Amino acid sequence: MKTGFIDWTEGKLSFYVFEKKGGKYTLIDTISRPLEGGLSQAVLSSLAAPRVEHVYLSVPADLLSLRELDFPFSDKDKIKDTISFELEGLLLGDTSEYSIDHVVTELTESGSRALAVCVEKTKLREVIDLFSSVGLEPVMVSSIDLRLSGKNAEKLFDSTVADEQTRARAAGEELAAPTINLRQGDLAYKGDIDRIKKSLRVTAVLVMIFLLMFGADIATKRISLKKQNSLLTKEISSLFREAFPEDKKIVDVSRQFSANLKILKGKKAILAGMPVLDILLQITEL
Repeated sequence: MKTGFIDWTEGKLSFYVFEKKGGKYTLIDTISRPLEGGLSQAVLSSLAAPRVEHVYLSVPADLLSLRELDFPFSDKDKIKDTISFELEGLLLGDTSEYSIDHVVTELTESGSRALAVCVEKTKLREVIDLFSSVGLEPVMVSSIDLRLSGKNAEKLFDSTVADEQTRARAAGEELAAPTINLRQGDLAYKGDIDRIKKSLRVTAVLVMIFLLMFGADIATKRISLKKQNSLLTKEISSLFREAFPEDKKIVDVSRQFSANLKILKGKKAILAGMPVLDILLQITEL
């Protein structure tokens, strides 16, 4: 299974291709492009990226807003539930306009210190749409620079590690254990869910087609049996009239035929000109 990781920095775009073997991601290919005029659809298309199952994305640090916060607890889920309230007034605009994740940077006696990582939803949506337009929709959006800085806000903005081997190694580590994921809430990746829904729809259509074909086959057989039964009834009626011309009214030809034969058998009668054995033989062959 091949996985792609796009490392987007200020002046360069790198596409790392990893292959997962035994729970470990191994780098098998790297494609890089300079970003002289900024990120564009043309640059993304020029990557000529190999076929991969999923794509992950690291965004540049200048897209992020970072805030250090102290909490009276260290539980990550509790921090996640309350961090947006703690950020009120610390960001431009309302916190609902941001996609927010965090990393715990320090455990203290009274709780913990966390680094909130925020990105404007409008900007992130534009980025996701741009990558998606060339078939590279990211399932996760993180930051290699955040990992390489040791989750330190000052180091993150002071300098960027440019060595490609170091960044590629960090990308592999992000695949195994993401530092953050900014694709959350209404921006969460739904590609796998959509594929499952599509697969279920296709399955449902195929089942409906099968049921329709099965029903049509049963209906055809029933019509055929009805036709055969009608022809058989006509033949028996014809034989009945020939054998018992005095019986004018026919209601249930099979029962009437059987009853008359029993009467004949009981009387042990032999009617002249009436081929009784031939009639019985014809009935058994129908």
